[in-house]
Amino acid sequence: MFRWKWIDLRVRALVWATLFMVAAPAAADTLPEEFLGKFRGSVTGNVGEVEGDFNMVSSIRRGGFTVAWSPNNSAGFEASDQKNVFHARSRGRLLEGVPAFWARLADGKLLVYSMQIDSHGGYDIYTFIYIPAADGLDMTIRHLRSGSEPLEASARLKRYDR
Repeated sequence: MFRWKWIDLRVRALVWATLFMVAAPAAADTLPEEFLGKFRGSVTGNVGEVEGDFNMVSSIRRGGFTVAWSPNNSAGFEASDQKNVFHARSRGRLLEGVPAFWARLADGKLLVYSMQIDSHGGYDIYTFIYIPAADGLDMTIRHLRSGSEPLEASARLKRYDR
């Protein structure tokens, strides 16, 4: 009878380990290594609030990843039902002025989107496009604001964590 308890415990442990692995996707499946780390550069061009020195930190979190542009501006992402598409954990409250974030991997690029709606129904949409480069990431920022011409800026973000 003692032997059966140990077998039962081993079976239960195996079942729990299997369930954990299925429920929590592997970090390597969410964001490729070349997009992870600490990067900084200087933005050239004009896209409204984003100009000059620019930092971007990305890291793996359980079931997804986080991208931070400053201590007060970050978004946590998790996998969606669509392959290579991620939604923000916070699920922005657009009608309250809280931005919504989503991201996707396409053609070797990481695209991060931010949309915010103001109290008058106007919108601000930012698209951050990250492309792996030899020493970091090439970044393009596109800004679309209701009633305005589209704006674009770029930067070479050098990796500084290695």
